[in-house]
Amino acid sequence: MYRFLDRAVRDLAPGEQMLTWSMRSWVSAMATRRCPCSVLGPAFARWRVVDLLADFNMTMFLLNNEGQSELKFAQPQCGLVRDDEARLLALFHAAAAKDMGLLTRFTAQFVQPEAEPPFRIAITGAADVLRRVPVPRNS
Repeated sequence: MYRFLDRAVRDLAPGEQMLTWSMRSWVSAMATRRCPCSVLGPAFARWRVVDLLADFNMTMFLLNNEGQSELKFAQPQCGLVRDDEARLLALFHAAAAKDMGLLTRFTAQFVQPEAEPPFRIAITGAADVLRRVPVPRNS
C-alpha cells in the first residue's frame, strides 16, 4: 500500500494508472446515476482489455454493496493516489500475483465474509489489467 500512497498517478505503471482512473470513474458514475460500464467501456476498449470490464465492475459492485466500510476515492482527474485507492492497488497486485494468503487477508478487510469468494474471483480477473495494459508508445 505504501508504495502507492500519495504518489503521482502519472508515475504509476500503465495498468496501475488505468485501475486508479477506473476506480474513481466507477464511483463518480454511480454518484451521478450513470451506468459505470457505459462510462468505463470506451476506455477499456481503447486499452484493449474490454473483456476485463465485467470482473472490474463486479469488484467495484461488491465493494459498494458488501463493503466492510465506506471507501473514499478522489475525482478521476486528481493527480495523487489516496489512501483507499492505495490499499486497493495493493489488493489488485496481490490478486495479479495470485498470492492467495495475502489476497485472503486483504479481502477480509474489504468485504463481508459471504462476499469474499466472489470478490476474490472478480478481483483476480480484473487484476489482469496490470499485465495486459500496454505501455504507450512515444509518438
